[in-house]
Amino acid sequence: MNLLRTFVVVYETRSVTQAAHVLYLSQPSVSYALGKLRKLFADPLFLRNRAGLEPTPVAESLYPRMIQAIQLMDSVVQSATEFRAAETTRTFRLMMTDLALMALFSFVVKAIQEQAPLAKIEVTLLDVAQLEDQLRRNEIDGAIAVPSFSPDVVVRDHLMDMPYVGVCAASHPRLSAAPTVPELSAEQRVVVSGALGHQHVEQTLGQLPGQHASSIALPNYSVVDETIAATDSYCVVPLFLGDMFVKRSPVRKFILPFTLEPGHVGLHTLRRVAPSPSVEWLREVITEALTAYPYPQHIEDYDNSWFTS
Repeated sequence: MNLLRTFVVVYETRSVTQAAHVLYLSQPSVSYALGKLRKLFADPLFLRNRAGLEPTPVAESLYPRMIQAIQLMDSVVQSATEFRAAETTRTFRLMMTDLALMALFSFVVKAIQEQAPLAKIEVTLLDVAQLEDQLRRNEIDGAIAVPSFSPDVVVRDHLMDMPYVGVCAASHPRLSAAPTVPELSAEQRVVVSGALGHQHVEQTLGQLPGQHASSIALPNYSVVDETIAATDSYCVVPLFLGDMFVKRSPVRKFILPFTLEPGHVGLHTLRRVAPSPSVEWLREVITEALTAYPYPQHIEDYDNSWFTS
């Protein structure tokens, strides 16, 4: 199994150095394991180029079968012991955006600690590019996020629809509670990094007739309310965040004059050959806990009263 894991991590990282770091091994140990694998399969498996290690066609064909074998063995080992939430000292590792942490984490951590008081919880910020690989390597147990991932790798549980709302300074001289597209297009807007999973918002805004390019770009939502309060700019944000901004800053919400697909928030876990009892428990706890979230779960249940201050 150690040889299989070494192959998979080298394949995913394209680096002996990085693989050694992930596996907590020395570089010579990883190189030795690769040597044994090359002899076993009578193939070099990885060839060095400027970008790192490039897998050969044989390695490409082996990778999905290696992953399946590892997942099966992990699941068999985990299933051998009945999972008891009340007794577990397991560390549950989640990946979330800063928005999910602000909006949802209190519900999640409360539910986990009520049922598994001895368990530990670690949260890292969402990294869309690394999510699938980290699930495969069991570095995380799940992720709460808007983007979709490969259904061959990830099981997605729908948690809620997250509509968007416009926000601007409470004293904005031109924007009403329901501005028109031309009125909105004439205003300066704040854009937040698409790495958080809301790329479709900027894509939709960019297609509006007469829309000006964004002049303020921020890495996350943490200072959006302070920014729009100090300027005649606006931003499109998830509804719950707009409500939070209204409570803490001199800003107001307004109805968007165009259709914008809501963010579909999901819980993403690894698709396994045999289910992991602890991860299945975690899925159930999180989905049940978020039914208490004080916003409708489906976009059809919202009306305009939700979108104005």
